[in-house]
Amino acid sequence: MEDGSITFIMTNLVLQIGIIIFVVRAGGYLVKKIGIPPVLGELLAGVVIGPYALGGIPLPGFSEGLFPLFSETLAVSPELYAFSTVASIILLFASGLETDLGLFLKYSVAGGVIGLSGALFSFVLGDLCAVFLLHHGFMHPVSLFFGILSTATSVGITARILSDKKKMDSPEGVTTLAAAVFDDVLGIVLLAIVLGIVTVMESSSGGSLDGKVIGLIALKAFGIWLGFTILGLVFSKQIAGFLKLFKHSYDFSIAALGIGLLLAGVFEKQGLAMIIGAYVTGLSISKTDIAAVIQERIHGLYEFFVPLFFCVMGMMVNVGEMLNMQVLVIGLIYTIVAVLAKVLGCGIPALSLGFNIKGAVRIGVGMVPRGEVALIIAGIGLSAGILNQQMFGITILMTLITTVLAAPL
Repeated sequence: MEDGSITFIMTNLVLQIGIIIFVVRAGGYLVKKIGIPPVLGELLAGVVIGPYALGGIPLPGFSEGLFPLFSETLAVSPELYAFSTVASIILLFASGLETDLGLFLKYSVAGGVIGLSGALFSFVLGDLCAVFLLHHGFMHPVSLFFGILSTATSVGITARILSDKKKMDSPEGVTTLAAAVFDDVLGIVLLAIVLGIVTVMESSSGGSLDGKVIGLIALKAFGIWLGFTILGLVFSKQIAGFLKLFKHSYDFSIAALGIGLLLAGVFEKQGLAMIIGAYVTGLSISKTDIAAVIQERIHGLYEFFVPLFFCVMGMMVNVGEMLNMQVLVIGLIYTIVAVLAKVLGCGIPALSLGFNIKGAVRIGVGMVPRGEVALIIAGIGLSAGILNQQMFGITILMTLITTVLAAPL
């Protein structure tokens, strides 16, 4: 087989996916044994077998290693990255599907106030970290991405911790979960706005933006997200009715995921992120009578693809750059700021809503873990050329530490 031939590329891809499947299972299993969320093991597994570590070591038949470095901006092959993109869409589709809309609406006032406060507090402080530590302007794309990455609380990790500690039905637990959902939605909307701002800045050769232009970008991004969300929720029964035409549960479950992929593509075409379209699709179906069946039927796909996504994100981490003293120092400062932003940004409004100090601190601490959405956003920033390897390493370090901190807290 010649290098560059379709057969050569596909053979390598099949071998790589086979290796990833075994490695992520082992990594997830090992960290789960010590009480850490499996996502961390999957991410670290990717770091270990990635092109910047063991994956780049030459082997017989693999002159550049099993996972050769593709380019400076994209560490893995486009084919493997495409798999991880599909995985991120499945992840956010499932997140939308699992969102308890009733709980979300029931605690919408308290959760909304706390989530909004935590998101804005985190965004501003995260942005300012890039301003003072990386010497960029407040509206610079890198600063904006640091702001968003500081914003996104992991609903999945937060829910898992609350469930393990039997706090899911407590006032603090329910409010924290509702706030985390609001927080994630706001993070996704902010991502859409920032991507719009970056696009306009690039088209104007780095020119500055006035408040009116930023307002229009924000209005467009928020309008598209809100419009599709409202349409999805209003016509959710009709969507479910259409899917039921496929009769068999496996058929309509895959068709539902197909709608998620289609809407992901539509959102990307509109200048928003694919993951937003996937989340909106899942959220639209979440209150229908087929939501639980779809969750069950796509579980196998989820278990196959999603760990692969986290592993590929780990592969994109340049270990040498991440262990650079400057990256470690900035990463630790950024992490401390990210933790304090959630504890204060969510804890203070919780106090004003009637929670005692202990309850307010629990809510703030419950909002600390970042995870899947932060990793997706970091990956988008790296592949778009907005974040370099050092900046990507800083954001991964923050995500890793807050995820580890989440378990004992």
